[in-house]
Amino acid sequence: MSLINDFQQLMQPTEEDCIPADPRFDVHLPPGRQTACEPDVVALMRIAHTSLVGEIISRIHAQSPEFFEYLVIDVLLAMGYGSRRTEMTQRLGRSGDGGIDGLIALDELGLDLIYIQAKRLRPGIPVPIGEIRDFAGSLEARHAGKGVFVTTTHFSPGATEFCARLTRRVVLLDGTRLAELMVRFNIGVKIEQSFFLKRIDGGYFTPARMPGNIPASAVRKPS
Repeated sequence: MSLINDFQQLMQPTEEDCIPADPRFDVHLPPGRQTACEPDVVALMRIAHTSLVGEIISRIHAQSPEFFEYLVIDVLLAMGYGSRRTEMTQRLGRSGDGGIDGLIALDELGLDLIYIQAKRLRPGIPVPIGEIRDFAGSLEARHAGKGVFVTTTHFSPGATEFCARLTRRVVLLDGTRLAELMVRFNIGVKIEQSFFLKRIDGGYFTPARMPGNIPASAVRKPS
């Protein structure tokens, strides 16, 4: 993966990096390198995150509508809804009416439910206001107070404005937000490599402290 290669190259110490920025030395770090390469690392991580989000959305588009419905339920479970228990969920799919694709019970008796609609659209096509209006009507017919409408694309301005005026709580999740939640809760992704960016512990180098005076509990294994 090129981003990992870029990161590893960035972490390779140079001759300048090994020289402290101290006026007692003849050679100094050049301007802009006094804070090491932390901004560069952050920039690389942001690029990697953006690339991963885009790839997730592309992969979802390549799957079936049924897959997308299960995926949405998996994400909501990972977020803690339904006590993270699969038996507290139900995928309705084609058997559901009124555009309800699934539901999640928030209690053992099913007295409080979250109704779900998962709309997989072609890239670039927004969810129109009519879809949100129909979903809100389905919630009204069921006397439901909570709904989540999820799409692989985005919502039209009219759909967003209509949702903001609803008395019932309806949350809209577009494709980018969904993919970001998948990354955050490790749905469809896995950790390839982990990196730790370390900095100087100034407290260790205080004049009143002896380097050998370190409590055993404070000693960590090298990583």
